[in-house]
Amino acid sequence: MKLYLVLLVVLVAVLSTIYGAPSKGSTKASLKKKATCTKECGETYKPVCASEGDRKISFGSECVLSNYNCENQKNLRVVSQGECPGGGGVRLS
Repeated sequence: MKLYLVLLVVLVAVLSTIYGAPSKGSTKASLKKKATCTKECGETYKPVCASEGDRKISFGSECVLSNYNCENQKNLRVVSQGECPGGGGVRLS
């Protein structure tokens, strides 16, 4: 009986370690920051090309860019309307 109890405790400990750990980026601080930064941007697609130095990134809207800047403590600025030349994809959220 004691062996079953010990095995049960070990099993619960292993399962809680595997399934109880927070996923990457879900610490209390990061969740709080995302909650304060994130604005609802809707589904409007008005792409903008933003830049911080030589690096250019396309965003689905200025709202998405604003959320990105807040969450990542960046200061990317709109350099043109539409997607950035050269492809590379568009960040939609």
